[in-house]
Amino acid sequence: MKLYLGDGSSIDGSDLISAIYRTDLVPVPVSLELVVKANDKLKELLNTGHIITTNQDIQLEVVKSQIINTQSVKDGKRIAALHIIAVLAGCSALLGVASRATSLTNTSFNEAYRALGAKLRIKDDMKLGGFICLKGHLPTVRIAAALQKEAAVVRFFDNRLSIIRINELFNGDATPYDKSTVQFINNPNAIRHDNTNYLTIDDDGTQIIGNAHPQRAINYYPRAQARELQNLRRILVTKATITRQLDEQLNAGNLVSIEGQKYVVLTGVHRYDSGVLGGAPITATRAWLAQISEQGALI
Repeated sequence: MKLYLGDGSSIDGSDLISAIYRTDLVPVPVSLELVVKANDKLKELLNTGHIITTNQDIQLEVVKSQIINTQSVKDGKRIAALHIIAVLAGCSALLGVASRATSLTNTSFNEAYRALGAKLRIKDDMKLGGFICLKGHLPTVRIAAALQKEAAVVRFFDNRLSIIRINELFNGDATPYDKSTVQFINNPNAIRHDNTNYLTIDDDGTQIIGNAHPQRAINYYPRAQARELQNLRRILVTKATITRQLDEQLNAGNLVSIEGQKYVVLTGVHRYDSGVLGGAPITATRAWLAQISEQGALI
């Protein structure tokens, strides 16, 4: 894994201890966790607010930089290391609580992101009837709630941030994988727990809108339309995991096919351990694969 610092230089292989690059279908869709040797240069260039660039030209902003002591000893001294967490550049403002209230009508996700302090532009956007994030609330939680009402997710693909409906994730060709590399998950109780019924009251206050499916929890969602209630029940459910040698095809939002069934990568994690502190080098990928669940049935 090649990572470049703000001065244009790269992190030397002898300094990189481990790296975990992760993509998700969430409001902040890309993150990087690094452990590097704590020399003076890296302490300065990997401080909070600094930029790390990957060999795919993806820019990430450091949001945490902490010195830790490793278990390795050299010349009678314990080796110090830097633990770094970075997220997609422009998204760091979304990680803390909102410093002021945001209330938008007839808006879009792009406008909501920017109103919350994000410094990026969503290429493929989606309209929103309204968006509210009160002071002291987590912006990512409010964005996730707005996404769920539209049955949509955030996808980072081809160095672009997009809002895409869950159904549209399954359009297009899927990369086939052998069943022997996949660990399937069969947990109907988890599906029943996560796939919640949502009810609301009609504008005149006389009618309850929404269908209560048996063996599901019920939540009340104020001022929701029938379309939004239907969207709230449409979720992605993890059905399998796959672990293999480094595979950059297994990023969040990509389609895979197993025995003719399509799955979308919900989370993709690429791990690199250099072995500089002992042990063999490791490069591996793990992905969580999902399908759509609506009213408890997979479609």
